[in-house]
Amino acid sequence: MFKKSDPEYISRSDAKEMIEDALRRHNRRSTIISSVLGWILIGGYSFGLFQAVQNI
Repeated sequence: MFKKSDPEYISRSDAKEMIEDALRRHNRRSTIISSVLGWILIGGYSFGLFQAVQNI
């Protein structure tokens, strides 16, 4: 049994490349978001710590 090659379908290699690109983009965005959130949390923690030390 042979499958017909329809031009609407994408090839396996094209699908794999699209998935790899999407994963790469997701990893880059999640790294940036995590670093920004980390800096915000570290900044808030250090601000609170300095306030606590200043009030002692």
